[in-house]
Amino acid sequence: MQAVILVGGFGTRMRPLTNTRPKPLLPFANEPLLLHTMRQLAGGGVGEIVLSTGYLPETFDELVPSARKLGVDVVLSTEPSPMGTSGAVKLLEDRLEERFLVLNGDVLVDVDFGALVAEHRRADAAATLALVRVPDPSAFGLVPVDAEGRVQAFLEKPGPDEWVTDLINAGVYVLERSILSLVAPGPSSFERNLFPALLTSGARVRGSELDGYWRDLGTPLAYLQAQFDLLEGRLHLPVAAAERGRSQWFSDGAEVDAGAVLRGPVLVGEGARVERDGRVFGPAVLGPGTHVAGGARLERSVLLEGARVESGARVSDAILGARVVVASGAVVSGGAVLGDDVVVDAGNVLGNGIRVANRLHLSPGAIQMP
Repeated sequence: MQAVILVGGFGTRMRPLTNTRPKPLLPFANEPLLLHTMRQLAGGGVGEIVLSTGYLPETFDELVPSARKLGVDVVLSTEPSPMGTSGAVKLLEDRLEERFLVLNGDVLVDVDFGALVAEHRRADAAATLALVRVPDPSAFGLVPVDAEGRVQAFLEKPGPDEWVTDLINAGVYVLERSILSLVAPGPSSFERNLFPALLTSGARVRGSELDGYWRDLGTPLAYLQAQFDLLEGRLHLPVAAAERGRSQWFSDGAEVDAGAVLRGPVLVGEGARVERDGRVFGPAVLGPGTHVAGGARLERSVLLEGARVESGARVSDAILGARVVVASGAVVSGGAVLGDDVVVDAGNVLGNGIRVANRLHLSPGAIQMP
């Protein structure tokens, strides 16, 4: 079985974290987000994955050795310019199998890929879309289906008076290669172009409702919450660390000094350290080489590789990029996102969802927020 993963986007809603890496390569539980998806695909019988890249394509090379360990071949294909979802797949037409999977690279989804393909085959469908129910569908495209599961329409982000269903597109498809004949050369979209064209042609387009976990990781809040869901047991993915005690994982070389306090679900990465009198209240993820000093407090946050929280600093509900330093007495909270190599000196209070660009040095008292 073959799968195409669409990873060409710029990840603008996740900046500044995506200024230096594509969103699918953001660390998720201390592994690249995309590696979790590739592991799921390998477990579902997929033997080849085609990555359709665009932004920083060379960075995806790092996944090839890991994929080989999973028994999966990876093919890298780069768009010459942004082509949209179906436009990107059209570029791959000559190397695709007669039937293949397509996934958006920024979603986490609990799906049995083999069962989805089998359902598609039994129904003799041209396209099968995985669908999920959401309480507020206003930010998504709605996909109403009939009693037999056939898709009736594609309603792109309709107003509340048009909410005819709470089923939305989950960003996972099984497609027949023949339908790509409906895709004209150039940029195009599955949702706005190909799928409506299929309905107009009378082709069989099916929706398959998923019962398991699904989350679009398009925003920092979603990125945080999905990792909390993993640590708290709502999302079931392997954690690349040894579990000691209840919902606490420690990678090789992780150090927790005597007198340090760790409460709740916590993942401590390779070579990370929590000093005596350092306090970590989960859910929290400490990336490789991170450091929580004595007298510091970390709560409901994610630290990327090499980030440091110094003595007396407070970090809560925040994301610290790689090698960030939060100096003694500084406070970072309230959905703040700090890009790589930011330094927050003492006297700064950051919150209210502030985003700090990479490599900025905030001198003492530069920013004060409630």
